[in-house]
Amino acid sequence: MDLSDSPDEARFRTRIRDWLTETLPTLPWPEPARLEDKREFWSVWQLKLFEAGFAGLSWPAEFGGAGADAKIKAIFNEEMDRAGAPERLNIIGEDFAGPTIVAFGDDAQKQRYLKPILEGAEIWCQLFSEPESGSDLASLRTKATKVDGGWKIQGQKIWTSRAQIADNAILLARTGGGDRHKGITYFLLPMSSQGVTVRPLAHMLGEAEFNEVFLDDVFLPDEAVVGSVDGGWKVAMGTLAFERVGIATGRVNTTGAVGDLIEQIKQKTDEQGDPLSQKPEVRQHIADLYGRALTHYLIGQRVITGAASGQPPGPVTSIGKLYFCPLVEDIADFGLELAEFGGQFGLADDPESTDRDQQRWLRLAYQARGTAIAGGSTFIQRSIAAERVLGMPRS
Repeated sequence: MDLSDSPDEARFRTRIRDWLTETLPTLPWPEPARLEDKREFWSVWQLKLFEAGFAGLSWPAEFGGAGADAKIKAIFNEEMDRAGAPERLNIIGEDFAGPTIVAFGDDAQKQRYLKPILEGAEIWCQLFSEPESGSDLASLRTKATKVDGGWKIQGQKIWTSRAQIADNAILLARTGGGDRHKGITYFLLPMSSQGVTVRPLAHMLGEAEFNEVFLDDVFLPDEAVVGSVDGGWKVAMGTLAFERVGIATGRVNTTGAVGDLIEQIKQKTDEQGDPLSQKPEVRQHIADLYGRALTHYLIGQRVITGAASGQPPGPVTSIGKLYFCPLVEDIADFGLELAEFGGQFGLADDPESTDRDQQRWLRLAYQARGTAIAGGSTFIQRSIAAERVLGMPRS
């Protein structure tokens, strides 16, 4: 595994870095804080990415992407983090729904949905989880009943990120009996459809990133089915594989986050006025996080290297997720210790401080707990690693 940039990768890194330096100041800053207000700002940003050829980097060129490998996409993400670029509001559309439609959709679906994703015209959400199914996706109860010309959908979904601003959704519903994995169908759902109700769920920070979605006799035409009827489990596993690659390689730049912690430590003193950076327990703690972040980076590079060589996402993505989630929790918790000026490290109170750092680490701490469930819970990932890596029996 070669961690250095090839000549082509180095040229791409320089290109995206120069473009970001030139383009970011042209955005209509400041970026809105509320999710519902972000759409216009994000649409401007996404269109700039599209016009510059940086949207859908890993998508095939015939569908508007750049046909780039996973390493190029990783370099893009690294440079975005380094430059402080805006978050991508349509991760589910660009990273999950789009690649799934490319891999499993028919020509009409590709023609209809792919370009609006890349241009930022349409945002997507993911209607998989249900109130009583937890991480056992195959136990879903939302039902699709065959009617003339299509299907009637009845059921409820939960923990749906950004449903309140989404235009479309990828949806799983039960269409058959028998083997629970064989009776599921994968649909594409316009969120404006009659019978769709979105109810925001406020989380611990008072924001509504997640939602409940109720589906009351929602009609979908036969053309909304992706793949085959009752064959949605295979399509869903494709979507989850795309999701786990993103989590395993890091939705959070852990090495960058630890670097931010180091900078905070350098600026702080304890209650006696001594530099916090000289306290042995602080140095040991940050050294542990730094080493773990480097290990996570290497796991991500392993996933990226495999993907770049054409290998399908495998159980190593589960290993990456298992390593990533507790690391981000520990980084965020330590950041809160530093931002709150107290706790086990005996920091002095800082009257000049604002809530900016505290809010950042609090948000990350919240997101880290959610990520431990997203894309398959910790227990699901452990089972995958045990069975597929260690060869342990299912029993």
